[in-house]
Amino acid sequence: MLKLLEFNYDCSLAGVTKVKVKLAIISLFPALAVEIDVFRFTTHYPDIPTEELAHLVTADLLAKWLPGFLKFLLVPLILILLLSRFGSDFERGNVVLLLSKPLTRRRYFLGWVLEGLKLALVSALGMALSGALAMLAHGFEVKDYLIGSLALSLSLVGALGIALLLIPLATSRDSGVFFGLGAFVALLLLGKFDYSFIPTAYLERAVSIGEGVSISHEAIGQLLALSVGLSLVGMEAFRRRELRGSESIAVPGFSFSLRGLYGVFLGLSLQSKRFIAFVALAVLTAFLNLDTLGDYYASRGVPGLLNALISTLGGVFLPFVVLPLGAVSISSAVENGTVRVLLSKPLRRRDFFLGTLLSDIFAVFIGTTLYLAILVAYALHLGAPLNKTLELGLVFGFLLFLSLVQYLALGHLLSAFMRDRKALFISLVLAFLLGFAVPIAIIAASNSAEGSFVDALAKNSLPVPSPFLHYIVLETAVSPKKRLPPKSLSEILSYPGNLAMLVIPTVVYLAISWLRFKRADLRW
Repeated sequence: MLKLLEFNYDCSLAGVTKVKVKLAIISLFPALAVEIDVFRFTTHYPDIPTEELAHLVTADLLAKWLPGFLKFLLVPLILILLLSRFGSDFERGNVVLLLSKPLTRRRYFLGWVLEGLKLALVSALGMALSGALAMLAHGFEVKDYLIGSLALSLSLVGALGIALLLIPLATSRDSGVFFGLGAFVALLLLGKFDYSFIPTAYLERAVSIGEGVSISHEAIGQLLALSVGLSLVGMEAFRRRELRGSESIAVPGFSFSLRGLYGVFLGLSLQSKRFIAFVALAVLTAFLNLDTLGDYYASRGVPGLLNALISTLGGVFLPFVVLPLGAVSISSAVENGTVRVLLSKPLRRRDFFLGTLLSDIFAVFIGTTLYLAILVAYALHLGAPLNKTLELGLVFGFLLFLSLVQYLALGHLLSAFMRDRKALFISLVLAFLLGFAVPIAIIAASNSAEGSFVDALAKNSLPVPSPFLHYIVLETAVSPKKRLPPKSLSEILSYPGNLAMLVIPTVVYLAISWLRFKRADLRW
């Protein structure tokens, strides 16, 4: 009996365990960052001594690359993957089944704690060793890097504590994804406060770089204490909660029958959890940028405010919401059997696919509109001119919408080809690469090119399917210098290739997604 219990218990965590290999692979990213930094610094300073170059690379890794890597990839991965996996087990009844055996709730909960710690450990060691080996290959001293990277990696323990606190609320895979994304956006907002125990704020305060690297033991202590406290609260909440039912998020007052595309679209649009989640998260991300508008206005006046409005309308954080929600759109319906039930009605696959797509595009449109309205209203409140602000808002808000629809289409492509957990994992990695790592690398290469930076950036970005990067090109064409008023919007037309790149990949992604879904075996 005990062996059978252990087997069932191990099976319930098998999905999380498989992620370790994937985390180990993406933890090799710091090695790539080392190569980018070495290329960038040696291009600008060809005669720089090895010791000084090592110090610059170490400082850049610990101050820019690793905090961004942890904040925008590993933290959301741990939050979303743990919560979605638990929610999936709960939805399928695995949690109730396991706890019907001689297995206490505390022991079951501690199993998730252990798996989360393993994920954090694999990520931390992969990040530390890959960066250190790349630095050793260039003859650099790695002691400071190892100390700093391991200290920064403790932010993952803080994220784990938050995930464990929210586990009792995850009653389905979708709710786990939504709570994970919500916690991620909330952490970005809370990171603006000067509290070291918040993982995103901890990343900015744990390591100080001068002649060497110094660690804030007070920040580490606060972070670990909060993580333990949140874990204990989560364990007690899980021990006390009712496991026989699950709560659902619903919009009262709307009821539509599934009659063709019209019914699917209306039903999914107004009652979909994805719709509610995206709109809510889009509003939260808008508040992340209000400080940027205020800072630019205080330091550079109205020209700075207008340029900051253009920059914030790039929606740098929104891909981290759109891609995962798109990635669970089809695969989630297939895995839980919803699509088979719907297609047993007089409903065609085309209706379901287009209805789901229109539902998500409608959510993106509403979320983008609210995001734009909040930023434009705040810019007007600060003193931006009405006509110019509305003109910039409408044009760059439309470009943002095109960017997010492309991310959504990419999410649907992943969802059509992969199971839910794999699609979710890859969507988060792509959101980080296309919205953070790739733009930084292309901008660094363009800075080193001869001639106009804007032209070099436009040329280098064309073959790269990164909507945020192409948005940056169009933004830079209008506002190359943040201290001057933005140029005429007709400058955007000077880069038609980049404007087209916001549309063409979207069509390609959706066409491939439909062809795959049209022929797919829906018995996953």
